Amino acid sequence: MPDRINGKRFLKNICNINKLPEFAFKGTSAEEFSLWQADTVKKLEKILCFDKIADCELICEKTEEIDDLKTAGGFEYKRVLWNISTAEGLIMPVYMLVPKNNGNGIPAIAVHCHGSDGKNGMVGMISEELSKNRARFTFTYAFDMLEKGYTVFCPDILGSGSRKSISINRLKESDCTVLNFTLMALGMNLQGVIIWELKKLIDFIQTMDLDMEKLVCVGFSGGGLETLWLAAMDDRVKTAYISGYFHSLKMTLLQSNFCGCNFINDLWSIIDLDILAELAAPKKLYIETGREDKLNGDDDLKNVYQLVENVKNIYEKYFNAEDFKFAVCSGGHRWYGYFLNEF
Repeated sequence: MPDRINGKRFLKNICNINKLPEFAFKGTSAEEFSLWQADTVKKLEKILCFDKIADCELICEKTEEIDDLKTAGGFEYKRVLWNISTAEGLIMPVYMLVPKNNGNGIPAIAVHCHGSDGKNGMVGMISEELSKNRARFTFTYAFDMLEKGYTVFCPDILGSGSRKSISINRLKESDCTVLNFTLMALGMNLQGVIIWELKKLIDFIQTMDLDMEKLVCVGFSGGGLETLWLAAMDDRVKTAYISGYFHSLKMTLLQSNFCGCNFINDLWSIIDLDILAELAAPKKLYIETGREDKLNGDDDLKNVYQLVENVKNIYEKYFNAEDFKFAVCSGGHRWYGYFLNEF
C-alpha cells in the first residue's frame, strides 16, 4: 500500500524498466550502425535544444597567469585563467594547466564533479568545508592528467564554482536544479547548455598549438555524465574516461541522481547511458565504478553489467574491442584512476 500512496509504483509503471529505449540501435550491420549514430546525434541535438541557444563569436580573455606552481607530487606547471564566450550572455571561466617540463602536447578536458566548488577543487584550492569530502570523492583528478604530461582545461560548469548565483554560500551545492527548472519553463534544459559550452571549449582549445587528434575528456560523477555526453555528441573527443556514472537511468528512480542537470524531458524513454556510450564509438572509452557506489541503483551492479555488455557487444562487432574497457573498483562513489596507466 505505501508504494501506491507515495507514487513510487506509479512512476515505475511509467518507466517500464524492461522496455527498450526508443533510440536503441536495432540494426545488424556496420553500415546500419553508422547511419544510426548520425541520425541519433541529430535527434539528441534537438532534444538538448541546441537550436534555441544563441551562438556568439568566440572571444578569449586571459585574466590570470601563475608560473611557478607544483602539484603535491612536485610536478611543476603553469596555471592560466581564461574567460571564453560560449553563447550570447554566457562566459565560461577555464583554468588551463600547462606542464613546465615533459609535456606531451595533448589537450585534456577535466570536468569537475558536484560539490568540488567547480574548477577550484580541481586545482587543489579546497576550502575547509570541501576538505571534509576530499578523501571520499577526490576532486583533483585534473592533476592526474597533468602529471601524465597533458595540458589540462578545467572549466566551471554553469551553476557551479564561480558561476553560482543562487546557493552562493553553499559550496557543496550547485544551482543546477533551479537553473534547469527555469530553462525547462523556457523550452530548454541545463544539460544542453552544458554540452553546448563544452563544445565551445573545444573550439577554444583548437586555437592552441596542441594535438587535437588525441583530445581526451575525463570526469567523475556529474562530470562523468557530462564527459559521456560530450564523447557521444562531438567527434573531436578521441578518448573519454568516465568515473562514478554509468548505470541504468531507470534503476535509479527516486534513489539518486536528483540534481537538476540529470533531467531532460522524455530522456529516460528514449535513451540510456549505454546508448550514449555506443554513440561515442569508436572512441577509446574507459569506464570505472565503485562496487559500493549507491548511484548504481536498487540492483547494485546488475544493471551496470547489462549496459556494459551492450556496449562491449557493439565494440566487438564493429570496432576494436580493446578500445572499450570497464572496471569495478573496491569502494563507494569516488574517482579511482584505475585506467590512468592507459594514458
